[in-house]
Amino acid sequence: MRPVNLLPQSARPYVASGKAGNGSYVVIGVLAVLVLALAGYVLTSNKITTHKNEIAQAQEETQAAQAKAAGLEKYGQFSQVAAQRIQSVGSLAINRIDYERILRETSRVLPDGVWINSLDAEAVGGSTTTTTSGSATPSTTPSVHLLGCAPSQKSVATTLVRLRAIHGSDEVQLNDSGKPLQLAPDSGASGQSGGGGNCGNNFAFDILVNLTNEVTGFGDQGQKVPSTLGGGS
Repeated sequence: MRPVNLLPQSARPYVASGKAGNGSYVVIGVLAVLVLALAGYVLTSNKITTHKNEIAQAQEETQAAQAKAAGLEKYGQFSQVAAQRIQSVGSLAINRIDYERILRETSRVLPDGVWINSLDAEAVGGSTTTTTSGSATPSTTPSVHLLGCAPSQKSVATTLVRLRAIHGSDEVQLNDSGKPLQLAPDSGASGQSGGGGNCGNNFAFDILVNLTNEVTGFGDQGQKVPSTLGGGS
């Protein structure tokens, strides 16, 4: 005989049938995908936030560096100006004219009765020379321009020869030589010739001595000054 369960269906104990529905698996799969997607979104958001923070920090550091560089810019300009001044001073020192030596040597070679009213020494390109055609051209070497007086033209010629003995003398050029113009006593003007100043009845001369580049700068650039001109032995 088959046993018959007389209990109603609601009162009967639940017995698993061993078969799961496909719908439960779908729900579990959807939930897993949602969890993975949420985790990926959170990780991506965190990375984006980290990168934004790094960019903001880099921008702040850049602004701070720019501000510091702007504050130090004046020191860089000062250093550049100082370097330019040092270079300029060095260039002037190298191309300087030794007035003390020029005056000493000139005083030693001048003949008796000859004196200088004006002496002007110039570095490269400072003076002018007069060509045979009468036109003035800039000198490319150091030069000494002398205006003075002599008792005779022979003394002027002797002065030209002796000026060649100046250390570094390359060429001695006579620009002008002559007696002052004789004016009437009541004219109120003094006679002068060639820019030599007040020479009275003597001859006024204008002489240009071109020097070599070895006479400029500190130290012995070329040959030493002879002892006869006040140099070392």
